[in-house]
Amino acid sequence: MMQNKQDERVLTQRQKINSEAYGILMIILLASILIQQFFLDAPFEQYSVEVICFFGMSVYILARYMMLGLDLYGEGKRSQYIPLTNSLVTGIIATAIHGVLNYTGYAKLYRDGIGYVFAAIAIFFISITASSFILLSFLNYLNKKKQAKIQKQLDEDEQDD
Repeated sequence: MMQNKQDERVLTQRQKINSEAYGILMIILLASILIQQFFLDAPFEQYSVEVICFFGMSVYILARYMMLGLDLYGEGKRSQYIPLTNSLVTGIIATAIHGVLNYTGYAKLYRDGIGYVFAAIAIFFISITASSFILLSFLNYLNKKKQAKIQKQLDEDEQDD
C-alpha cells in the first residue's frame, strides 16, 4: 500500500513536469511566431510549422478537454472570471502588437490625424476583446453542456445499479 502512494506521488510529479514543459514549449512557439512575423518580416513559409504546431496542439487540447467534460477554466468562484480576463489580455496584447506595427508602417500618414490612430486602436481593442469573449463564452457553454451530459449518464448508470 505504501508503495502505491509513493508511485502515485511520483506519477503526479512527472505529470506536473510534463505539463510545465508543454506550457514552456507553447510560449516559445508563440514567441518564435511573433518574432519571425513582426520583427524579422519572414515569409509565412518560414514559420508555418510553428503556427501549425501551436494552433494544432491548442485545438487538440481544447477538443480533448471538451470531449472528456473537464473544466476548461478550473473550478471555483475564480474560474467564472477567466473568460473575461483572457479576453482582456487577448485584446491588450493583440492591440499592442497591431498598434505598434500599424503606426510604424504608416507613421507618415498619421502626422496630421493622430486622433484617427487612437480611434482605430480603440475600435480594434473593443472588437478583439468582444470577439474573444464571445468565443470563450461559447466554448465554456459547450463544455458545460458536455459536463451535464456526462453527469446525466453517470446518474443513469448509478440508478441502474
